[in-house]
Parts: sequence; structure tokens; C-alpha cells
Amino acid sequence: MTSDSQQIEALIKGFANRAENKSFLISNVTEDFLAVRPSGNPITAEALVGMYSNADLIVELSELVKIHRLEEYSDWGFAAFTLKEAFSYKGEQNNDLSSYSMIFKKIDGSWKISWMQRSSGTTDLSTWH
Repeated sequence: MTSDSQQIEALIKGFANRAENKSFLISNVTEDFLAVRPSGNPITAEALVGMYSNADLIVELSELVKIHRLEEYSDWGFAAFTLKEAFSYKGEQNNDLSSYSMIFKKIDGSWKISWMQRSSGTTDLSTWH
């Protein structure tokens, strides 16, 4: 695994650790970062961190299950991975096996998350080849 791939993997693992570090995104995204939620609505890193920090949202578990694909090139990269997420929002319990895709950009020698999309639900891990 190259140093660039290791840096991208570290970003994925840092993001996955939301139960411990809810503000990780702020210093690890590009200025034009957007995340597309399962509803299809985009959200900025600041708004997403605000959502993670909301007292009505209790993140019980957020852990990386598997990185299915990770590609890096000279100044951009892509990853697809699955997270196991358990949380409650206003008392409603959610247990998701979610698929994520992220696009990364290398800016001044540092990798940043540029784009993210989350698909919630019960991902069938057997569909990943």
C-alpha cells in the first residue's frame, strides 16, 4: 500500500470514528466539500458536524466494516466502504450497515475529503466483489 493510500485510509478511519470525534470533518475536507445524505439533499461539513453534535442525536457506534475499493492517483482518489452505525435520533433507534463513497483531493501535499455520499440501510456485503 502506498503512502497516499495509507493517508486516504486514515481519513476514512478518522471519519468512521464519529462516536469519539464528531468534529473530524472540519479540518479534513476541501473548501467546497459536500456530503449527499440518503435523502438526496447535500450538506456542508459544518452543518453535518452540527448535526452530529445535536443533543437529539446519540451516536452509539460508528465503525469501519470494510473498504471495498480505494484508488489514488496523483492528486485525486476514490473510496467505497461500509460502516456499521448505531444511533438514536429523538429516541428512535437506527442500526445501519451503510455504504459510503468518497472523493479525495490532494492539496499542497495533503489529502482532503472533497465529496461524500451515504446510502443507509442494510447493505448486502455479498454484493461487493
